Amino acid sequence: MALCCVLSLQVHVGTSHQEQRVVGYLTCTHLHAIEGDSSVRCKQLDLLLQWEAEFRQSSPQSPEGEKVLEDLVAFDVILGDLNFDNCSSEDKLEQQHTLFTQYKDPCRLGPGEDKPWALGTLLDPSGLYDDDVSSPESLQKVMENEEGRKEYLVFPPSKNQCPASSQKGRKIPLKGNGRRIDYILYSDEGIQQDWKLVRLERDNSIDEKMMRSLLLIRNFTVLL
Repeated sequence: MALCCVLSLQVHVGTSHQEQRVVGYLTCTHLHAIEGDSSVRCKQLDLLLQWEAEFRQSSPQSPEGEKVLEDLVAFDVILGDLNFDNCSSEDKLEQQHTLFTQYKDPCRLGPGEDKPWALGTLLDPSGLYDDDVSSPESLQKVMENEEGRKEYLVFPPSKNQCPASSQKGRKIPLKGNGRRIDYILYSDEGIQQDWKLVRLERDNSIDEKMMRSLLLIRNFTVLL
C-alpha cells in the first residue's frame, strides 16, 4: 500500500501589466514512516509528482468564448516530513528519486551528502520533553551548539549503533549533523526568467536560518 496525503495550494500573488494572473504553488505532504519501507516512500514520491503536475495543469473554467491568459508562476515549493534523510545508507533509494532532479534541495550536495551547515530535524524521543528543548528559544540555543545537537538529535546509524536504541548521553561515532527528514524544495522550471530568484547563499546565512526555523516549527509542534 502506498497511500499518500498531499495538500496542494495555488496562491494568487497578483496580476501582471498584461492582465495575467501571477500565482505560486505550495505542496505539503507527510510520507510513510516505517523504516525499511523505501519502496513505499518512493511510490508515494511518484504519486506526489504526478498529482502536483495534474494540479498545476488544472485551471479554472472560463466563460464560454472568453480567452484566459496563461498564468505567470512566481514560485513552486514542495515541503513536508518525508521520513528519510540524505545521509543514511538505508535511505539510498529515496535519495536517488527523480524528485531531486525536478526540485532543488538547498541543503543537499548530492545523493547521500548534505552541505556541511545542514542540520537534522529529528529529535531523539528520549529527550523530547526535557526542559532544554521545551520552548522555541531553548531549542534554538541547543541546536546552535554542537554538543547540544549531539545530545538531542537523532543521527544516521553507524556500525556501532543500533538504529532502535537511544542516543541520549552516549559517546558514540556520529555521522553528519543529524537526520534531516523535513524538507523545503523548490523548482525553477516554469518560473519567469526576468524575475529575480532569491538564492540561498552560504554567505548571508539565509539557509541556516531556514533550517533552524524548520527544526523549531517541527519539533515545537510535537512538544505542544
